[in-house]
Formats: sequence, C-alpha cells, structure tokens
Amino acid sequence: MVPEEIVTTLCGKLPDPSEVVYVVTMRDLLAAIVRRLREDSLRLTVEDLHLARDEVQAVFGHYLDEHELLNLALDQWEIVRHL
Repeated sequence: MVPEEIVTTLCGKLPDPSEVVYVVTMRDLLAAIVRRLREDSLRLTVEDLHLARDEVQAVFGHYLDEHELLNLALDQWEIVRHL
C-alpha cells in the first residue's frame, strides 16, 4: 500500500480523523501578553492585538517545523508505547 492508502485506512479507525491535535488561540496569545506586560496590557488597542496575532502567525510560519516536532513526539510515543 502507498502511504496515502495507509493513512486512509487508519482514518477509518477513528471517530473523527479531522480532530485538532493542538491549537494556539487568541486567548493563549493574550495570556502570554499579560504575563509579559501585566497591567500595561490594558492599554493595548485592537490594532496592537491584531499586530501581535499577525506576528505570531508569521513566526510560526517561518520557524515552526511541524515535521520535526511530529518526529520528536512520535519518538516519545514509541518509547511509551513499548513500556
């Protein structure tokens, strides 16, 4: 079987293969801003918050290598699975 056929077969074993595994929300970003700026964060405008969102998206797009992270997670998964 080719990889895509295997993926399709495995998807059939799950109730919702489109389930989100990890996500960063605006609330997560706001919490990070508040940890950094504390009370000063109350002075931020909607434009400031949108700019922060845009920068987070840009950084994730440039620096996040999901393949590397998935491989690291799968290495750990294999170890735990065989305990």
